[in-house]
Amino acid sequence: MPTNSSRTFALWLLFGINFINFFDRQILAALTEPIRLEWGLTDTQIGWLVTAFTLLYAAMGLPLGRLADVWQRKFVLAIGLAFWSLLTGLSGLCWNFWSLFGARLGVGIGEASCAPAASSLIGDLFPQSWRSRAMSVFMLGLPLGVGTSYLVGGAVAQHFGWRSVFYLAGAPGLLLAAGALFLAEPLRGQSEAGKVGSAQRRESAGRLVLGIPTMRWIIVSGMLPQFS
Repeated sequence: MPTNSSRTFALWLLFGINFINFFDRQILAALTEPIRLEWGLTDTQIGWLVTAFTLLYAAMGLPLGRLADVWQRKFVLAIGLAFWSLLTGLSGLCWNFWSLFGARLGVGIGEASCAPAASSLIGDLFPQSWRSRAMSVFMLGLPLGVGTSYLVGGAVAQHFGWRSVFYLAGAPGLLLAAGALFLAEPLRGQSEAGKVGSAQRRESAGRLVLGIPTMRWIIVSGMLPQFS
């Protein structure tokens, strides 16, 4: 069983990763106007930058969720985080709409690894009596990351230009990706008090997951910032 110190380290690291997840996801919204003015983008092009990210993020969540079920979750998380952070940083080098479009697609692919791998780790690191509180700390990264992206993104863009914001946003994720390699990889199901009943096992995995209110909230809340 993981020690209390390893649980604490994992929880705050996962919070930091989720914070960066939503910071990087929402940073484009804070920079839309200066990018639009520099490249003369239309409203349709701006809309496609958001829509393409969202659709690819949703589609990649399924295979990456499956990968998190069969491979070490800390590696899924670390690779996904490093990939999306690198693409976020490289967004500052983009020269037109299509280059930024491609970079945001890459960010969407990487970010799709966060929720399934992190949620699975929390489920096995914490017993049932602590799991909801642990998920609450993890999910605090959503509003704090979104809010900070506007605050920091707007201030940095005003003084140093919008490209500098992408460079700044990409760097912390690379450090957190290195930290994710030191996460404990708990045995699957070790924190469960009992086994899932045979009747439930006969149901499809999708119906079981979507039948959990918390999972429905995570899915919906993960999409909401894209439409704000």
